[in-house]
Amino acid sequence: MKTLHSNRLLKASLLVLCGSFVFLASSAMATLVTWDLNDIDSGPGGSNVAVGSSTESYLESGYTISASGYDFHSSGPGTAHELFFKDAGTDEVGLGLVGTLDNELQVDSSGNPLQFIQLNLTSILSKGFTSGKIEIGSVQSGESFFLYGSNTLGVLGTKLNSTPFTSSVDDQFISVPSFGTYKFISVVSAAADVMPVAFQASVVPVPEAASLVPAALAVVVAIAFEARRRRRRPMAQ
Repeated sequence: MKTLHSNRLLKASLLVLCGSFVFLASSAMATLVTWDLNDIDSGPGGSNVAVGSSTESYLESGYTISASGYDFHSSGPGTAHELFFKDAGTDEVGLGLVGTLDNELQVDSSGNPLQFIQLNLTSILSKGFTSGKIEIGSVQSGESFFLYGSNTLGVLGTKLNSTPFTSSVDDQFISVPSFGTYKFISVVSAAADVMPVAFQASVVPVPEAASLVPAALAVVVAIAFEARRRRRRPMAQ
């Protein structure tokens, strides 16, 4: 009888333990992380200043992405172009380029992009980030932009939106089409000038559940030991 009771205790305890892990996994909440591309604290400080490099890294909540500026070429990868922290108020705050008109992304007379700013998302994609969104600013009436995806650094790649995004989404987060397919997402002007402002994506953190494993194993061992002790204890006469 004691053996039967011990086995039932062990099984019930294990079921409770497993149920706890299922509950923890199902109740994990996604964390929304936003990277401000005009993060002047990470650069030289102040407003309307050159970054001092064609690439800038952004660390937020323990996760890193980077942005790089390029001059576009119809054949071959782009050439590096120094970035610029722009802050001219209202929707004129974002990440631009040194030496361009208004320090923003431009197009030529035929509507072809002259430059692009590319986000490197390799690190966060490897950690399971989903639902990527990007905010583009300085998109006034008559101005527009395209997003591109690539798996090669410095290469513009594939156009992600068939028709340009217009001023209707100025300074608003929009979903990146086919997010997760490409490691690098680029912004180009389709008309006049624009600039990226911020990027955000979601991730379900896993360290919390993983940190419970040692404690859970300790509970299992304790339950097994108690069950064995009960089986070996002599029955009262």
